[in-house]
Amino acid sequence: MGTTYYTLAVFDKPWEEVLENLPREFRYTRELAYQREEREEHLKFIFDMRGFRLVAVGELHYELKTTEGDSLDWLEVETYSKDNMTLLQIGVSTGMWMFVLSPELMKFLRKLMRTGAVLICGYTDDHDLRDAGFEEDNQFLLYEWLVETVKRGKLEVLPSGLTLVKKELLDLEDGLYELLERPWREEGEYVLIKSLDSYKLLVSIRESDLTDEECYRDLLEDKAWFSLKLVGLPLKRIGQKVGNEELLKRAEEFFRAQVMENGR
Repeated sequence: MGTTYYTLAVFDKPWEEVLENLPREFRYTRELAYQREEREEHLKFIFDMRGFRLVAVGELHYELKTTEGDSLDWLEVETYSKDNMTLLQIGVSTGMWMFVLSPELMKFLRKLMRTGAVLICGYTDDHDLRDAGFEEDNQFLLYEWLVETVKRGKLEVLPSGLTLVKKELLDLEDGLYELLERPWREEGEYVLIKSLDSYKLLVSIRESDLTDEECYRDLLEDKAWFSLKLVGLPLKRIGQKVGNEELLKRAEEFFRAQVMENGR
């Protein structure tokens, strides 16, 4: 089986309300109850679901154009509920995800923002979550941590390389910040924080991508970088603000290159 690329959206509201709002932004088709029950039984057999209930499965139709001139428009949606909170797991089982244009991805994420998501991030199912510090390779440990982060009302650790979070959860001004490395990692990494309506957008950038000229040119030319960053799983603590104006300028240029459509 190939890799599945997941976008995760956490809501601080009941699942019924989330699914009521979802069709206002997307064409959403909900599957039959027995399909949900079969899927939940399968999950229970494999994982400790950490108190999550699978309350709905369905399909979301939204066109995402790629750098290859084609598009994908079918995504699988599983809706989980725990403690009056909701988590949408939106999956794509095709490598085309890695070529989704960054402006297209941002349109998609803005739609999720309008449905009321408090935290949006992602990962892939070929991540071994033990490498990220979890006790087991169990997706529900990650989901539990995300829900607890929202309940706590404070984001201190970057969940994925591209993350959107309500401003109330991140008491940091816009700018470039250090990401604190795990012990076995050597290369430095930063996170650029940008305000986006009532949200903060966070995107991680390796130090070499800002300091090495060839790497930086490659970064500027890659128009699908955000789709890769969204499903990366750094789980690194956000550190001090970086005072280096040249690094900040380069990070801002990288950001603009990703969000501009048709090079404008």
